[in-house]
Amino acid sequence: MTDVFALAKEAGFRESFLLPVNPYTDWTRHRNDGVFHPNANPLAGDPQEAYPWANAVLICVLPYTPYTDETLVASYYPASNQGYHAMKRLLSLLKEAGIHAERAETPYREQLASYGIGSRMDNQLLYLEPYGTYLNLQGAVLALPEPVPYTPRREPQEVCDHCGLCKTVCFGAILGDYAFDWTRCVHTYLEGDPIPEDAMAWMPSLLGCMRCQAVCPKNPKNAVPIPEHVRETLDPVAILKGNRREAGDLIGKNLAGPNRLLRQAIVLAANRGRTDALPYLLKLRETDGERFSGELDYAISLLQNESNAAIMNCRTKRGDSGALNSQSATARLNSRPEVNCCEVGLNTER
Repeated sequence: MTDVFALAKEAGFRESFLLPVNPYTDWTRHRNDGVFHPNANPLAGDPQEAYPWANAVLICVLPYTPYTDETLVASYYPASNQGYHAMKRLLSLLKEAGIHAERAETPYREQLASYGIGSRMDNQLLYLEPYGTYLNLQGAVLALPEPVPYTPRREPQEVCDHCGLCKTVCFGAILGDYAFDWTRCVHTYLEGDPIPEDAMAWMPSLLGCMRCQAVCPKNPKNAVPIPEHVRETLDPVAILKGNRREAGDLIGKNLAGPNRLLRQAIVLAANRGRTDALPYLLKLRETDGERFSGELDYAISLLQNESNAAIMNCRTKRGDSGALNSQSATARLNSRPEVNCCEVGLNTER
């Protein structure tokens, strides 16, 4: 029988787990009750129903190392793109081996945690030794010859101490004791069209915030400086100049689209006090001002007032945080949620 674990390593993954194709009724019920971000809606809570031909789910782990300074971008995002392409390679290798396989659109974290592999944390991320929560998950459903060499089920372990540090740096989404309100998650609003003004003012970095990982005492302290090519490629002024193709190669085409990356670069340039962005912002207002009117008004106004720009730049460097003040933000999670908006984004094609 083909060693699918060896193929996963050949494709670039560090570790992989082969699980039965089970339904996840609790997760599905929570999803149907609106506990999760709407991006969770396409995920198959019942893989048996979604993939009736499959008898196994292979969930693969690509760990990554955080950056010492993630005020530009979190290292998760380049790693997520690497994981996506590693799964493409794995699917090709499985096809060459004569194994029917497809990318799994399933709740990976729920699948692993319910099988005793890894442990949920208050920030809703999955903790897995020795990587901590610094991991990207990708999955495939397979049709394998019987008997299938499933990964042995493990005893669930409680890792989170509920110390509250992640809650202190969150924008209001982490409620503690496993409760999480996605309507207060800054990721939700950074994908807005337009981005709400209160979210613009507290925007921590491009694409999203991973502060909760940095402060978690359970995570390894192995941060490295941000690579120069990442800094140059995702510099907000460089994005305004038009290098979105290079950014797409780094973080994935879906994240590098203008409605997401360019919109956020406009805001981050202002929050970092980048007055050198003004000529490009003014030009963009002339060429595409209607589409980005909210962000451009915010950024140009801030940068044209040098004192405001200095304040915002200082705030960004300090890493100040504050809860989002959104009318839609409600503490409606009375049960233990399994997925947040960060997780469901993992299953979006790049």
